[in-house]
Amino acid sequence: MTKIKDSLLALTSYPDPTPDYIVDQAADFSKLMGARLSALIFVLNRSRVARMHSMGEWLIDVPGLIDEAVQRSATEATRLLAHFENVAKRRNVFEKSLSEQTSIFPSPDTIVSHARMHDVTFLPIADQVGLDELNSETVIFGSGRPTVLLPARADYKPKPASLDIIAVAWDFSRSAARALADAMPIIEKAKRVHIFTVVDEKPMPEKLNSERLERHLLLHGIDATLERVEAAGRDIGKVIEGFIAANHADLLVMGAFGHSRMMEFILGGATRSILNHPPVPVLISH
Repeated sequence: MTKIKDSLLALTSYPDPTPDYIVDQAADFSKLMGARLSALIFVLNRSRVARMHSMGEWLIDVPGLIDEAVQRSATEATRLLAHFENVAKRRNVFEKSLSEQTSIFPSPDTIVSHARMHDVTFLPIADQVGLDELNSETVIFGSGRPTVLLPARADYKPKPASLDIIAVAWDFSRSAARALADAMPIIEKAKRVHIFTVVDEKPMPEKLNSERLERHLLLHGIDATLERVEAAGRDIGKVIEGFIAANHADLLVMGAFGHSRMMEFILGGATRSILNHPPVPVLISH
């Protein structure tokens, strides 16, 4: 099993900078994983931003507004990278700082190209709206590598990073198997592992080979608890969130179910719910 040695953190400088605690969590998780950490931040480029506005808008001092936004982006980028380097070096995980010039709407393909050259990418998940969702989905489905979603919304109360208790959502699918394999180097370090299957939410194979899964994990030195959870008509996201809370899980591992049709992602219910509102850090793979 390949070890996780090279991680990436995607940062934002505009309009709302990534919270400092996201940097702290990514550095802590990288240290726990035994990985080096690089940070990638997007900085507004004035020429790219200016091209998005019509000549008529210059009558309301759009150039001045652009200058202000560009300066704020540059200031936040400098501050965030300084914080990242300080935190990462103190934890002895610093690899490098990277920056990319962008317009108001950063291209998710840029993150994807960087993510493909790292073992795992930490992706802050704020309140998802419109293009934010598309950006996240593009990274998850396009990078070919696992992504760790870090909750960054206003109502989330962060806690110190830990890999002691890990919950794995298991539905016998290809994406669940991919996520389990990608997370194995992390799961092997955990003190407690809960593998749970929501049994009445969607059709399942007639023969659920839980015993074979349990044996597979034991061969990796993982003594996991396998559990079946009844959805009982509840929203799948609420079911998963409830299981996480009941077991005090530090990390959720799950597969991303979905596909792209004419650039529009069609996601499974669990994927969409967790992507929009991760209850804890989530390692997700496709």
